[in-house]
Amino acid sequence: MWKDRLERKIRIGDRLVGPGERIFLTGEIGPAHGGSMKKARELVRCAAEGGCDGADIFMADPHKFFYKTLDSGRLDPFKAWEDLYLTDDQWRELIDYGKSLGLIVYPTPLDPISVERCRKLKVEMVNINSDDVNNYLLLEQIASLGVPVTMHDIDQSLAEVEGAVQTLMENGCKDIIVLHSTMETDEGDFAYDTANLNVMNTYKQAFGDLGVLAGVVEHTTSDYLIYAVAAMQPALISKHIKYDDEVEADAGIAVKIDDLKLMNSRIRRIERALGNGHNQRVVDEDGTPRQRSRNKVLVANRDIKAGTIITRDDIIAKRPGDRNGLHPWFAKVLIGAKALHDIKEDTLIHMSDFSDIQDPGYKFPEVNGYRLASGHKSMGA
Repeated sequence: MWKDRLERKIRIGDRLVGPGERIFLTGEIGPAHGGSMKKARELVRCAAEGGCDGADIFMADPHKFFYKTLDSGRLDPFKAWEDLYLTDDQWRELIDYGKSLGLIVYPTPLDPISVERCRKLKVEMVNINSDDVNNYLLLEQIASLGVPVTMHDIDQSLAEVEGAVQTLMENGCKDIIVLHSTMETDEGDFAYDTANLNVMNTYKQAFGDLGVLAGVVEHTTSDYLIYAVAAMQPALISKHIKYDDEVEADAGIAVKIDDLKLMNSRIRRIERALGNGHNQRVVDEDGTPRQRSRNKVLVANRDIKAGTIITRDDIIAKRPGDRNGLHPWFAKVLIGAKALHDIKEDTLIHMSDFSDIQDPGYKFPEVNGYRLASGHKSMGA
């Protein structure tokens, strides 16, 4: 059923990702290891200790990724990617090291040879770089791996993203997370003008009935845009991380390891703050409901003599809310009732103080059945 697909979750390792689950946080290492296995291990360790669930690393064969040098001649891509190359044994070491830390290390294969390396390594998931969203040949090959897939969308149209989703699904890949990417830029106006975070909601609407999830890659240097992303409840957030600034690639948009733990802890707090959508009464840590000081209860508005037929002028709702008082809704049934005894002004009133209580003609909402949010304290009146 399409409704089931809208609520579908994806299993990545021992984690469930999707509606009702915590955001999957990925530290995007990319090429930041610079070809150093020592630095790659350190980045994996820092990603895990910083609160990430996964770490994403580029995987490429330079001669299948580029066909010629860049026109500028400033960089020899073949030499650069040869320097970044990690062997299968190094990949296994990083994947196993990540598992020992509770982190899923997964590749972004950038060419056909790398996809086959992923198959050989039996990776738990892969990421598709944005320049392969319209690469039918690679998409078909990646789908055959039978693992969850994330996919970036820089400079890709909705039609191209839709084509990629269809290609993956037609070739057997059902576990897909489409990631809207903010632009690789600083925190100036351009970053916010082009962030277009609502694209994630477009992806939810366009592909949600297929069981496809939506997330975001936050590529700016903004200190706070990522928290707006978190508030939109994506399935996954990816953010570049760096150990230092020695590696030029992506260093400008990456968060420093020292800041990663704080950033991720704030994202988790935002998740907690979003809650479950139910208005909740706050209780103390021992489970005792707090005094409802912001609420009102019914009291006598003036001295009431025994036998008085209650009018609107006889009762009033006042602060503070008292657990033993009557909810203001009950005014409806007390107007027209008879006082059984004298009641002094500003005295809490109870149903037992009256006879001939009126039938309200409708059922009151349940006032004592709200879920309680334990472990949190209110700020007072």
